[in-house]
Amino acid sequence: MNDKIKFAIKVSLSLTLAYLIPFAMGWPQASTAATTVMLIATTGSRRESLAKGTLRVLGTLVGAVVGLLLVGLFAQDRLLYMLSVSLVVSFIFYFRNAYQKDPTLLMLTGVMTLMMSNGGDADGAFLYGVDRAYMTVFGVVIYTLVGTFLFPVKTEQNLRQLIEQLNQTQQALFATIVHSFEQSHESHPDSVDGSESPEESEHRASQLNIDKLTEEMFAAQNSLEQRFATVSVECSDVSAYLKEWRLAVHLSKQITQQLSVAVHSHFSLEEDRQCITNFDETIAEIEQLFHTCQQVWEDNEHVYRTKEFKVEYNQELLDSVPHLTKGSAITLGFLLESMHQNLSRLAESISCIDSVTNNVSFNIELPESKGKFLWWDAENFKTAVKTFVTYWVAGLIWIYFNPPGGYSFVIFSTMFMSLLSFVPVHPILLLVLFTFGFLFAVPSYLFILPQLDLGLELGLFIFIYTFIGFYLFNGPITIFYMVGLFVLGLDNNMFYHFGILMTIMTLFYLVVFMIIFAHYFPFSSRPEHLFLTIKERYFRHTRALFVTYQKQSESFFTPLKRALHIVTLNVSAKKLKVWGSKINHKHFDQTTPEAIGAFSKACDVLCSHINVLMVAEKKLLSNPLINKLRQQHRDSIIPLMAGALASHQVTEELDSVFNKYSQDYQSFEDKLEDFFNELDLSDYAYSEIAGFYILLNLKRNVFEAIKHCKQTYEDIDWVNLQQKRF
Repeated sequence: MNDKIKFAIKVSLSLTLAYLIPFAMGWPQASTAATTVMLIATTGSRRESLAKGTLRVLGTLVGAVVGLLLVGLFAQDRLLYMLSVSLVVSFIFYFRNAYQKDPTLLMLTGVMTLMMSNGGDADGAFLYGVDRAYMTVFGVVIYTLVGTFLFPVKTEQNLRQLIEQLNQTQQALFATIVHSFEQSHESHPDSVDGSESPEESEHRASQLNIDKLTEEMFAAQNSLEQRFATVSVECSDVSAYLKEWRLAVHLSKQITQQLSVAVHSHFSLEEDRQCITNFDETIAEIEQLFHTCQQVWEDNEHVYRTKEFKVEYNQELLDSVPHLTKGSAITLGFLLESMHQNLSRLAESISCIDSVTNNVSFNIELPESKGKFLWWDAENFKTAVKTFVTYWVAGLIWIYFNPPGGYSFVIFSTMFMSLLSFVPVHPILLLVLFTFGFLFAVPSYLFILPQLDLGLELGLFIFIYTFIGFYLFNGPITIFYMVGLFVLGLDNNMFYHFGILMTIMTLFYLVVFMIIFAHYFPFSSRPEHLFLTIKERYFRHTRALFVTYQKQSESFFTPLKRALHIVTLNVSAKKLKVWGSKINHKHFDQTTPEAIGAFSKACDVLCSHINVLMVAEKKLLSNPLINKLRQQHRDSIIPLMAGALASHQVTEELDSVFNKYSQDYQSFEDKLEDFFNELDLSDYAYSEIAGFYILLNLKRNVFEAIKHCKQTYEDIDWVNLQQKRF
C-alpha cells in the first residue's frame, strides 16, 4: 500500500468520524468539524503528531477569542465590524503564508476569526461562536488522532532512510562528475567534419545525468531537512541523540552544497588536475568514504573516527600557470579536501547515533536554525491585500444583493481565496473541479442518500466520496471537489428538497466566481505576468546586492539589506521555475517551454553561485589581500549586467553591456599580474593567498553564470510574453 492510498484512507476516516460522531451525539454544526478536517488535509503536511494537533487547537481558540472580541466591540455597527475583521484576517493570513512550519496553525486562527459572526446577529453570537469553536477543535482532535495512530511510521527509521537515500544520490552524483571529468581529460576536441564525436555525445549524456542527479540530490536534501525539523522535538529516539543527528544533517547539507559547487563551477580541468599531485588518491579516498557512510548505517556496532587528509599541490607548476587557472586549481583542491573532511565527520556522527559509549571527537559550530517566518515576500503581501479586497467585494455583494448563504458567502470567498492565492492553478480548473464534484453530488442526493437508513451506510458513503477526492487530487484544489459533499447538506434530519440543493450549489458557484475574480484583481495571477515580474525582481535584487557588496559600508542597515536581497533571490529563483512551467505556450508560441526552462535553470545556478560567494566572502572579511584588491579595483560590471537583464532591454543594448564585460574580463589577468607585482607575497600567510584565489574563482563563477543567463535570456521573446490577454 503506497503513501497516497494511506493518506486518502486517513483523511476519509477522519472526515467520516467528523460527521458520524456529532450526528450520534446530537451536536450541532457537524459540517464545521468536517470543514476543519478538509482544510487541514488539503493545506498541511501528511505527517501528524500530538504536538502539532495541540498547537492547532491553540490556534483555533485564539481565533475564537479574537472573533468574539470583535463581535462584542462592534455589535451595533456592521461596517466597523467588517473593517476590523478584514484587517485582522488579512494580517493573520499574511503571517500564515510567511510561516515556514505548519501553515494550518495560523490558517485555523484566521478561519475562526471569520466564522465567529452569525451574519451580523449579535444576540446569539456568543453561543454560535462557542459551537463553532467547539466543533472546530473536535475536527482538529479527530484528524490528529487518526493521523497519528493509523499507519504509524517509526520516525527514526524513516529519518535513516531519508539520509541514506541522500547519501546514495550524492555518491552517484560524485561518481558521475568524476567520470565527466575523466572524459574531458581524455577527449580531443579536434573534429574533422563538424559533426558530434562519440566522446562529445557521451559527454552530453553524462551532463544530462548530472543535471538529473543534482535535482534528485536537492529534493532528497529538502525532504531530510523538513522531516528532521518536524521530528527532532517530537521523537524520543531522535531527541536522545539530538547532537549527533544535527551533525549528520548539517554535514549532509555541506556535502550537497559542495557537490553543487563542483557541478556548476568552471574548472580548467586538465590544468587543475596536473596542479594537484595526489588527485587520483583524493578521489579514491572520497569514494571510499561514501561507502563507509553506508556501512556505518548498516553496522550499528561499527566505530569510526575522523581521518585527516591533505590535498597536495605541485607548487612549481602552480607558480607558473596564469592567476585564473591558479584560482581554479586551488578552489578544486580546497573543495575536495573539504568534502573529504565532511564525509569523514559524517561517518563518525552516524557511528555515534544509538551508541551509548561513543561520542563525536570533533567540535563544529552549527549554524543557527532558519527563522520560522519569511518576513518579506511580495506575493505574501499581495495575498494579504487580495484577502482584504475579496472580503469587502463579497461583503458588499452580501449587503446589497443578499445571495444564497448570506454571510457564509463572505466567509467561504475570503477563506478559499486566501488559500488559493498565487497557487499555480488556472481558476477555470477550480470551476471544472467543483462541477465534477457536483456531478457526483446531485445523483447521490437524489438516488443514494434517501436509501440510507443506518449510520454505517452514511459513513461508508462519506468515506468513498472523500477517498475518491484525496486519491485523485492533491493540495488545496481538492477543496473544490470536496465542496460537492457539503452541497448535500448532511444532517441527522435530512429534508430532501431540490430547491435547497440548488440554493447551496448556487452559493458555492458564486464563491468560485469570486475566486476567479480575485485571480485577476487587484493583482494578476497569470503565469506569464508573474514570470516577468519575478524575473525583474530577481535581477533588480542581484544588482542591489552587488552594489552593497562593492560599497563595503559598515552601516547598521547594510547587513539587513544584504540579507533581504539574498532571501529574495533564493525565493525568486524557485518561483521562476514554478511559474515558468505554468505558462500556456498556445498563447505564446514564439517562446518554447525549453527556452523558459533553460532560463529558469540558469537563474537558479546563478543564485547558487551568489550564495556560495557571499558565505565565502563573510569568512574572508579579514583577508588583507582581498581588502587591498577591493580598494584598488571596484567592479561595476556585475551590477550593470544584472540591471540590463532586469529592465527587459533589447538584444543590442544587452550586447553593449556584456561586450564591455568581455573586454574587462580579458584584461583581468593583466590587472592581477600588475597587482601581484606590486606586492611582497612573503608578507602574507599561505592561507591568505589561498583564500584570495578561492574568492577570485568564486567571483569568476558568478561572472560565467550571469553570462549564461544572458545567453538563455536571448532565446525568449519577451515582447511576446508582455502582450496583454484576459
